Amino acid sequence: MRNSNAVHGTRVWMAGLALLVGLAASVPAQSQNDAPPQPAGPEVVQRVAPSVVLILVGDGGGRLSQTGTGLVVRSDGVLLTAYHLIEDAREVQVRLQNGETFDRVELLGTDPRRDIAALRISATGLPVLPVVGLDKVAPGEPVFVVSHPEGLGWSASEGVLSAVRPADEVAGAGEGYRLLQFTAPVSPGSSGGALVDAQGRVLGIVTRGSGGWKTQNLNFAVPVESVLGLAEGAQRLLLGPGSELQPPQPARSPRAVEAVTADPAGIAQRARTLYIASGSLWVEEDAMANALGQRKEVKQWGLVLVSDRRAADLILTVDRPVFTYDFTYQLVDAKTSIILASGKVIAFDGTRAAPMIAKKFVEQFKSLRPLPAVESAEKKPAPAGEEKK
Repeated sequence: MRNSNAVHGTRVWMAGLALLVGLAASVPAQSQNDAPPQPAGPEVVQRVAPSVVLILVGDGGGRLSQTGTGLVVRSDGVLLTAYHLIEDAREVQVRLQNGETFDRVELLGTDPRRDIAALRISATGLPVLPVVGLDKVAPGEPVFVVSHPEGLGWSASEGVLSAVRPADEVAGAGEGYRLLQFTAPVSPGSSGGALVDAQGRVLGIVTRGSGGWKTQNLNFAVPVESVLGLAEGAQRLLLGPGSELQPPQPARSPRAVEAVTADPAGIAQRARTLYIASGSLWVEEDAMANALGQRKEVKQWGLVLVSDRRAADLILTVDRPVFTYDFTYQLVDAKTSIILASGKVIAFDGTRAAPMIAKKFVEQFKSLRPLPAVESAEKKPAPAGEEKK
């Protein structure tokens, strides 16, 4: 009887042990099933886009000078953007994804060291994204950028967080703060864009792209947690109203027949007006215009520098890729967008670069439009020993 009871007790004990083992094995699987699913890329972008705004900047008279991006950080209309975007702005306009437009924009505060500014519009009830601290993310994690590259509204790009590093390690970025290095592609117009993680939480504000926005996998943002205090600024400086500003129209590509039959030399020969555009704060249009104005060749060609892009036959665009000393230029036909000349110079700043670009521009333009023959006002003296007859 004792043996029977012992056997029975052993069986009960083993059955209980098996039940416990089964329950323990099922716990991880259950936890894994209950974990919230990671949102896919399109879901992240859809979640982020309503908090991203389009910023139009004008240089006066309703003329659009550049476009950029901003991020809503408070529901009562407070935004963060790149300081260099609005530093010298005469007119500013803010547009929401739902189509609402705001011409009255206030500057609340700036942090030039980090290249961040806080703006405010009169809207309320705006969607605000959660912020994630740098202690919650690690290099290698996926990130997304939502911005307006080349004025193309609410565009998204994907990459990874490469590193969190001191600005001192990045050429030309200054010192005394941290930067987020990431690989998601950005372009002109992405300044002020939102850098978010795979859950749609904000990591940083895009401020810099490397290689003139051509080295697409080396870009930088300022951690939002470092600049959120700007949202409490009380500067309240009213910027010029941008009521006449309009988003850039897509550049018209030359038609196939135009591209095939285009004669660069003929375009150069017919040109009478030239407009100078700068894609960088490091190159001022006035400095470039002054450098070209001092070239006697420009006067001999009869080229007139105009301040209205719409009146230009030719457009000379100058730029400086961020974190380099390369100053680039490109000359295009305003009608067909056909490139007539391009190149680069290396200089410490825009003041030194302008005359160097002017010189190279003249050298290239000569091949398309030779200088007109200039007769000497005085006759050449007769060779020595030769008498006039």
